[in-house]
Amino acid sequence: MRRFPVIVGAVTCTLATTAGALAASPGVSGAAGNAQATYKAALAYAATQNVHYVSNATQGAAVLSVTGDTSPTAGTQSLIVKSTAATETLTTALIGKTGYVRGNGAGLAHILGLTAAEATTYTNKWLSFPTGNQQLDALVSGLRNKDVAAELKMSGPFSFGPATTIGGQAAQAVKGFISDSTGKKVATTLYVQTGSTPRPLQEVTTSTPGKTSVAGSVTFSNWGQQTHVSKPSHSVSLLSLAPAG
Repeated sequence: MRRFPVIVGAVTCTLATTAGALAASPGVSGAAGNAQATYKAALAYAATQNVHYVSNATQGAAVLSVTGDTSPTAGTQSLIVKSTAATETLTTALIGKTGYVRGNGAGLAHILGLTAAEATTYTNKWLSFPTGNQQLDALVSGLRNKDVAAELKMSGPFSFGPATTIGGQAAQAVKGFISDSTGKKVATTLYVQTGSTPRPLQEVTTSTPGKTSVAGSVTFSNWGQQTHVSKPSHSVSLLSLAPAG
């Protein structure tokens, strides 16, 4: 996902994406309190529902595109990173306690860190790994429903922005902040569907221009969908190629 993920896991190795968001600020009242309540309701909803998402982000000359689908214990994600040096692709999947990844040569070398020879040998072949490994778990971060809520976390102060329409749905803008890789606060807006069900519809992050700044959006659709993830018929252990502690 999710937040330039998604954000998301493997992409962090390539784009130095947004650091973990700060905790929500306590002690708000009035309009800010209502905005924070809307934000919290949206996160609570996101943590319990399957969803499809599309993320687009830029950092300097690099452009990141991510699409994915989540469920409580399984999910899939495909990403493309385009820069002046190369185009890197990586597809990840999670089924229970096993993760799977495959990609093109550039993706395997630059994102996973495989050697040039390994990247050539295993181009577009599934590699598997057990979850519970701090380094490798980043590859499947964002593929479960609970991960979506984590990726949407912002810090206050919270405030309402203008009402708008996202994907044909009436939406209320909730403004907050996340921290970039340098610790600087970055303005972020979460658009929440109005009405009785607070579905997150889109999150937009804006940043001042610069080599390390990240700007982009994540758009959500098909909340409550049935997400089916097929187990690869054959895979090679990623740990045997790049053991991680």
